[in-house]
Amino acid sequence: MQKLIGRTRIGTAIDAIAQTKAAHWLSKKLLWLYKGLPELIVYGYAFLYIYTGYNKLRHVQVFIDGNSKIPLVGQYAELIGWGIPSLEILLAVLLALPFVRVKKIALWPSVVLMGIFILYLTTMSIFFPDRLCHCGGVIESMDWTTHLIFNLLWLGAGVFAIRKLSKNELTEARL
Repeated sequence: MQKLIGRTRIGTAIDAIAQTKAAHWLSKKLLWLYKGLPELIVYGYAFLYIYTGYNKLRHVQVFIDGNSKIPLVGQYAELIGWGIPSLEILLAVLLALPFVRVKKIALWPSVVLMGIFILYLTTMSIFFPDRLCHCGGVIESMDWTTHLIFNLLWLGAGVFAIRKLSKNELTEARL
């Protein structure tokens, strides 16, 4: 009986219907994920910045001492040692607030800060191959290439989230 159904047009129709239902279900789930991705990225940034900011403040003297050894930046080690982690924690708090406008506003400096970190990493990896990263925790244990790729992915995700959130705002304004 199964062979007969497989050879007929009915079998083909049944297969087509089953594939269509599965494809429809999958497309609905992927669309739901795609629509929620900007919000997930925002919370990812919040988690990332609270993690690194807390870790730097927890070991602030190590962070300041590490920054003092960096050429051109070393003279501002104290300011950077307290300023960067404080800024990261502030951005993390703003990104976690339940107000959409605040999240959108805080996402911009978060992405810019990530871009600055990428510039720093690129400069350090080209001119000073010694390990001069003091991000803290797991991130500090990455090699230069992995760390750069990690930051580039977050930068791309942040730009994607900004674009999607702005596009959603325009769509909602038209309704």
